[in-house]
Amino acid sequence: MEIFLYSHLRGVLPRKLRKHNDQIAFAFDIDGVLIRSKTVLPGAKESLEFLQRNGIPFIFLTNNGGATEKDHVALLGKRLGLTSLSEHQFVQSHSPFKNLVPSLGNKNILVLGGVGNKIREVANSYGFKHVLTSSDIYKADPTAYPQVEITTDYHLKHGGSGNILLGPDGKVKFSAVLVWSSPRDWGLDLQVIMDLLLSEKGHLGTRSPMNGDAKLPNQGYLQDEQPAVHFSNPDLTYATSHPNPRAAQGSFRAALEGLWSATTGGAKLLNCKTVGKPTQETYIFGEKTLMEWEKRMNGEDGKIRTVYMVGDNPSSDIQGANNFTSRHGTEWKSILVESGVHVAGAEPAHKPDAVMETVAEAVEWALWDAKLSDLEHIRETPATSESV
Repeated sequence: MEIFLYSHLRGVLPRKLRKHNDQIAFAFDIDGVLIRSKTVLPGAKESLEFLQRNGIPFIFLTNNGGATEKDHVALLGKRLGLTSLSEHQFVQSHSPFKNLVPSLGNKNILVLGGVGNKIREVANSYGFKHVLTSSDIYKADPTAYPQVEITTDYHLKHGGSGNILLGPDGKVKFSAVLVWSSPRDWGLDLQVIMDLLLSEKGHLGTRSPMNGDAKLPNQGYLQDEQPAVHFSNPDLTYATSHPNPRAAQGSFRAALEGLWSATTGGAKLLNCKTVGKPTQETYIFGEKTLMEWEKRMNGEDGKIRTVYMVGDNPSSDIQGANNFTSRHGTEWKSILVESGVHVAGAEPAHKPDAVMETVAEAVEWALWDAKLSDLEHIRETPATSESV
């Protein structure tokens, strides 16, 4: 695979395109591409404004979450100083959870992540009617996890407001666990998940008699209608204002896997599913969102031939775009920027089509690659090209 490393791009977008665009679109990661922590990165606003002026469709494809798409895009627009962004352009890590509403919308689910009751509110907005949090469980039974001295007041304040669905026997059955963003109280949340995975038919406070039965598949573990666990972000780390990457939701899953293995003697953690980049499910959802957004822009189904995925994480943005098989015959190309997780000069684990310093340079290169811009200044000094 050939990687293009253009050291002479200036991040200066052309005043006009060589021809009208009806073929390309963009998908942008946010953290480390447009914004780092709360700081807008150079060229971010200008790049999006350029695409808007020229009618080039784009979406945001992020592994962030914790709010509704409407609230999140409003916050992004405020930080960027753009008022024309739409929730219909926004795909978060947990946006594909909308696909679970038909099967789980009328059942009890446990939701984890976020602050206060925000995740409960997001889940309700998606269509989940019976949403409980680990704070609800702790408030109802403080013995569920005794080591919460530091966070007791928080759980007592925010717990107890879930709309619980009782079964005919008066019991509470959990049908799924959905992790919407990085959990805040790992000890409590890990304990509650473990309790449900070891339970009898998803009833909290019980233990399945099948656990540890060597005559059964998987030593009897997860053979008794326990709830599936759905994660929304496989990223181990993400970029913040700290000089080094910080732990993300993928680290929480790794902790659960280690605890599960140690507890069960190595049984498989079945019924554990993940969406978010780089999964196919998220890119399918993202492409569908992009096609629908282009139709909103143009009033009819378009003919997008190439989507440029711009991201800072080789294991998330780049891997996902490289591995994605479009349902619409669209080619996805990946552009790695050096303004976030990826360290300049390091060998990326997954090879992008191009490596750029900033998002403006990424857009500039994509326009050249799509033959929509000449980039005369590149011709003056030969670009660097690597074959891998």
